[in-house]
Amino acid sequence: MKKIFIFLSAFLPVCLLGFLVLLLAVSSLFGASHLEEVPEITGGGTPPVTGEALKVATKTYQHLMKEQHFTSEGASGALAVGQRESNLDPQAINPAGGVAGLFQWSGWGSFINGNRIHAEGSIKGMDLSTLTLDNELKLLDYELNGSYSKVKDLLSKSKDPVQAAKDWSLYYEGVSLSDGQSKIEMISQLANQWYAYFNGAASSGGDIKMLNDVLGKKVGSGQCYALSDYYVHSISGFHLQGLCAFNIGSDNFSSFTSHGWKVILKPKASDLVAGAVINWGFGPVAGSASENPYGHTGVISSVKGNSFSTYEQNVGGVQIVQKMNRTWDSSITSIAIPPKK
Repeated sequence: MKKIFIFLSAFLPVCLLGFLVLLLAVSSLFGASHLEEVPEITGGGTPPVTGEALKVATKTYQHLMKEQHFTSEGASGALAVGQRESNLDPQAINPAGGVAGLFQWSGWGSFINGNRIHAEGSIKGMDLSTLTLDNELKLLDYELNGSYSKVKDLLSKSKDPVQAAKDWSLYYEGVSLSDGQSKIEMISQLANQWYAYFNGAASSGGDIKMLNDVLGKKVGSGQCYALSDYYVHSISGFHLQGLCAFNIGSDNFSSFTSHGWKVILKPKASDLVAGAVINWGFGPVAGSASENPYGHTGVISSVKGNSFSTYEQNVGGVQIVQKMNRTWDSSITSIAIPPKK
C-alpha cells in the first residue's frame, strides 16, 4: 500500500500539470476566438430599403461577416443581389419558377430549376412556417461551406462591392452577367449604397472607398457634376438636379435634407469636413464666368486647417477622376455633408 501511495503521489502532480496546460490552451483558444468576433453592426445614412427589409438586410450582413468571414464589400455585394431577387423578403415566392426565399432558391413547388431550397433540411416542402430568415441563413451556410465554397472564397477576399455583386450573381445565382435579368446596373448601384450605409461615406484618413475605386477613370459624362452625382446617388439613392455646379447646394436643398444630409450655404473654412460635396462659383478653382459659366464641384477627402484634398473630375479639361489639393477661398458657394454613421 505504501508503494502504491508513493506512485500516486508522484503521478498526480504530472496529471494535474497536464490538465492545467490543456485548460490554458483551451482558454487561450476561446479567448482568441472571442477577440476576433465581429462587433454588432449598425449602419448610418440612408439605406436602400427601410422597415422590415432593413432588419433582414442588417441581420444577413452581420451573418455573412461573422459566420462566413465576408469582407464588408463582399457582404454588400451579396445584399445587392438579394434585393434584386426578393426585395429582401425571406418569404418572397415566384410560383412560375418554383423559387422562394431571400435568394429565390429553386424547389418550391416545382423542380423545373432544380431543388436547392430543401438541401440543408430546415425548410420543409412548401411549409411557409419554415421559410424563415433563420432557416435561410442555415441554408446559406450549408451551401457556402459546401458546393458553393468558391463564392465564399471570392467574397471573403473582395475589395470591391460592385465586383462582389457580380460574383454572387454569376457564381451563386447562376445568372450570366450578359443576361438581362442580372440587372448589372441595378446591383452595382445597390452594392455601393449598401457599402456606403454600413461603412459611412468618408474617413478622416483622406480616402473614400467608392471614389478611390474610380480614380483615373471617367465617371458618367466626364463632367465634374457627374462625379458628385455618382457619389450622392451611391450614398442616398437620389440624383442631383440642376444645371450649374455652383448651385448644387440650393438646387438640391430639399433632396439633401430629406435624406439626412446637411447643407451649408456660404460656408466658412471651419465648416469643411471630409466626405462633403463641395461646390465652387467663379474664382480661382472654377475660373471666370466667361471661362466656365457652370462653376465646379468635387468631394472633400481630408481637411487640415484651411487646406483640404478632394476628388474631382474634369480638372483642366481632363475628364477622369483625380485627387487635388485645395485651399479654402470665398468662391465656395456651398457644401453638402452626408448623414453621419
